[in-house]
Amino acid sequence: MPAAGHMARCAPVSDASGGRPAYEPDGDPAGTPVGSPAVDEAIDSGDETEAGLGWRALAGSLDDPLLAAPLPPITSDPAVPDPAVVDLAADPTHPRPRQYSRTAVTVALALILVAIAIAAGFQTRLAGKAVVAPGGTFDIEEFVEVHDHPAYASDASISLVSVRTSFAPSLFELAGGWLDGALEVVDIADILGERTIAENREDGRLQMDQSTQIAVAVALEHLGHDIMTPIGARIEWIVDGSSADDSELSEGDIVQIVGGSPILTAPQLSDTIKTYEPGAQVQVTALDPDGSTRTVTAALGERDGLAHLGVVVTTHVTFAALPIDVTLNVERIGGPSAGLAFTLSVIDALTPEPLTGNLDVAATGTIHHDGAVGPIGGVPQKAHSTVRAGTDLFLVPASQADEAAAVAEPSVTVVGVETLEEALAAIEAHQR
Repeated sequence: MPAAGHMARCAPVSDASGGRPAYEPDGDPAGTPVGSPAVDEAIDSGDETEAGLGWRALAGSLDDPLLAAPLPPITSDPAVPDPAVVDLAADPTHPRPRQYSRTAVTVALALILVAIAIAAGFQTRLAGKAVVAPGGTFDIEEFVEVHDHPAYASDASISLVSVRTSFAPSLFELAGGWLDGALEVVDIADILGERTIAENREDGRLQMDQSTQIAVAVALEHLGHDIMTPIGARIEWIVDGSSADDSELSEGDIVQIVGGSPILTAPQLSDTIKTYEPGAQVQVTALDPDGSTRTVTAALGERDGLAHLGVVVTTHVTFAALPIDVTLNVERIGGPSAGLAFTLSVIDALTPEPLTGNLDVAATGTIHHDGAVGPIGGVPQKAHSTVRAGTDLFLVPASQADEAAAVAEPSVTVVGVETLEEALAAIEAHQR
């Protein structure tokens, strides 16, 4: 069998295996044409001439049935090729049939199957999963606009850090998430809850709007202006099956009174609920988004031995007119996790001296009206992004510092902070 990848070549008919040579070895130096009468007659008569002996030496005795080779038709026209010696490869009217080895066919079939598997892998998606991947770092100076007030540029940067979430990933994305330490595969319900993807995107946009508004106000208050007044705990999310879920409370309500105790901030609501016994009935007064006020009764649940209402809340504040017109133009990024980074960048823009010195700083964490820094999601992926960006200092919520350091250090210095003041102190301490 020929070697794989090469076609078998047909050997010429005129060779030592019994075919007829083109010229007799001892013939005329000019070459006696095959089929010349002199040679053929010598062979047919059995005359032992040199020509006849040469032919017998090559072809064997014509009297031996095992060695005899049939003679081709005799032609006297030297211009007509002997059909016994026609090379099929040189005759376009007789193409040589292609021959493929078993190995070549096996390889071709394997490649076809791989191509089909790849196509299926990209087209098949799992609706119940999501892949969280590193996004990027973005210098917030590009987003800050200051009007009617001096704004100061900085050579270094203060960056927000994002993550990229792929809902219903393909099989290949899912496999990549399990193999790549920078990616995380999670249940889609852990991100969306009861919301649709569109609702989640809209919630992220609203959270970003609120985050930028509070970040600007916190920055201005740090610089000595009185901007915000807290008025209650706004319900962002009601836990399924909780006490609040069984009550008439709704997302968007602003809780202002619980059992006669005034509520101005989210921590106040949490602390007040914990003073009750699980199962207690409490009166909750809330401000509806339409401006009306109503009081509902809720039977408190239990979590870790403490009374539990079952709501996720943020402090709701009213804003005075801003003394400085500051706008943060952020598009295609959602959620509240850039609050700390926004606040630092606005302070930097309004401060003559560079806030970060020669450091490239990245920051993540929510910012609250009182300057508290809250936890966020996607910390490992954000840490990967800071390493890829060559960040010097990465500020994260204190409760998530170990998680970030496990990925980023020693390439990037990670510092956990609980407040804006701690973040500013960390930047100053690490300036070179």
